[in-house]
Amino acid sequence: MPGKIKLLVTEGPDKGQEFMYEDHNTFLFGRMPDCHICLPGDISVSRHHFILEVNPPDARIRDLGSLNGTHVNGKKIGGRLAHETPEEGAKRQYPEIDLHDKDKIRVGTTYFKVNIEIPPPPKEPLRCQQCGKDATFEVGSGWSGEYVCEDCRKKVEENPSDWIRGLLKALLVEQAKLQGAGDLPRIELPDYEFSKVLGVGGFGAVYLMQQKKTGKKVALKLMLPKKAADEKRRKAFLREVESSRDLKHKNIIEFYDCGSQAGVFYFLMEYCEGGSVSDLMNLRGGRLPQTEAKDTVFQALEGLAYLHEKNFIHRDIKPPNILLTAKQPKLTVKLADLGLAKNFAQAGFSGHTLTGEYAGSVAFMPPEQVSNYKFSKPPTDIWAMGATIYNMLTGNVPHDFPYGADQLTIVLHGDIVPIHRRDASIQEPLAKVIDRCLERDIGKRYQNAGELLNAMEKAWK
Repeated sequence: MPGKIKLLVTEGPDKGQEFMYEDHNTFLFGRMPDCHICLPGDISVSRHHFILEVNPPDARIRDLGSLNGTHVNGKKIGGRLAHETPEEGAKRQYPEIDLHDKDKIRVGTTYFKVNIEIPPPPKEPLRCQQCGKDATFEVGSGWSGEYVCEDCRKKVEENPSDWIRGLLKALLVEQAKLQGAGDLPRIELPDYEFSKVLGVGGFGAVYLMQQKKTGKKVALKLMLPKKAADEKRRKAFLREVESSRDLKHKNIIEFYDCGSQAGVFYFLMEYCEGGSVSDLMNLRGGRLPQTEAKDTVFQALEGLAYLHEKNFIHRDIKPPNILLTAKQPKLTVKLADLGLAKNFAQAGFSGHTLTGEYAGSVAFMPPEQVSNYKFSKPPTDIWAMGATIYNMLTGNVPHDFPYGADQLTIVLHGDIVPIHRRDASIQEPLAKVIDRCLERDIGKRYQNAGELLNAMEKAWK
C-alpha cells in the first residue's frame, strides 16, 4: 500500500476527532450536513469551506471561496472578500496546495494536524516499464508497481505503433501458452494492426485498429497511469471494467477485451465511424436542431435505461461520450466510455483529479460528484444527461462559467440557468423535464433513466 493520511483535530469544538484516509477520494469540509467532515460547532466555518483530495501518500487542499479563508501553516489560501456572496466569490480561481507531513490547517477556530504515513521504500527503485530508467523521483518513494515515465508516456501517446507492436508480440506469446493449455483467449488482438490516432485525452489516447484478414475496424484505448499500478489496484480496476463485457444493448458500445501490458492499460471496443454527438454539434454550428436531437436523446436514454436496469452507473455522460455509427439513413446512438475515466481515477492511477483532468466534464457534473467523485447513483447520471440534452439544444451548459472563475465552486454553489432563458423556443413541457433533471436536490430529480425516458416521450412532441 502507498501509505495513509491522518487528520487530527488539535483545537476547536471538535478537538480530539481523527480522520484516516487510505484510498483515493475527495472530502468536503464545512458546516453543511452534506459535508463529509461536518463542523457545525464552529460558526466561523463556511457552509462548504474547503475540499481535500487524498491519493496516499499525496494530499491536496483547496479553499472553496470561504468567508474567512483556509490557512496552511499560518498562510492564508483562498477565501472570498468580506462583501462577496459565495456565488460572487466563485468568480475567482482559488489555488490548490499540496500537503506534507506535520502541516497544520486552520479553518475558523478549528485546527488540524496532518500526519502522512509513508511505507518503507521498495528495495529496488521504481523503473519505467518502457525504457527501464529509475523513475522513483516522479512518483515518490512510497509507490511501487508498474509505471511508465513521463517521457515514455508522451512517446506512447504521440507514436503508439512501437508500443502496440510490442503488445501484439507479447499477446502472441500469451496466446501460444493458452492454446498449449487447451484454453483460447477471448479476442485475437494479434490479428489487428495499427491504423491511426482517433483522439488524445487526459488519461491516454484512442487508436483505430484494423483486422488484417477481414478489414474489421475496432477502437483501442490506452490509459497510462500517472501513479504506479501495483498488482492489487491493477486487478481491482480491471475487475471493475470487466463488468462492461456483459452489457449487450443496441445503444451501448460493445466492449471486447481489456488488460495491461508493460504498465499501460488497454481496452478493445467497437468502433463508431460517425464520431460523437460533440462532433455532430460542431458540424451543425454548435447545437443540434430539435428534430435531430430528439432521436439522438431517445436512443441514448434507451441505452442508459438499460444500464440502470442492470444496476450499472455510467458516471461520465457528456456529448463526447455519445457516439454514432455511420449506417445510413438512420444513425445508431451508442453510449461509450462507461465510466472508464472515472474508474481509472478512483483506482488511484491518475494522480490528482481536481487539477484539470476533468476540465471537459465539470460542466456535466452534479454537485454531489464534486464533493464526492466516487458517488454513483442513477440520479447522478440523470443530472449529467439533463446537462447533455441542455447542451445539445442550446449550445450552452447549465451553469455560467465566467473566465477565470473557480469551476468547482460554481458547481457547488452556482445557480442553474433555466433552459428557457437560453432558448425561449423550447417547448415548455420539455423545458420542465430538463430543468427537473438539473435539480440540486437528488430526490427531486427523475430517479432513473426509465423515468426520464417516459417523461421525455410525453413532453417532447
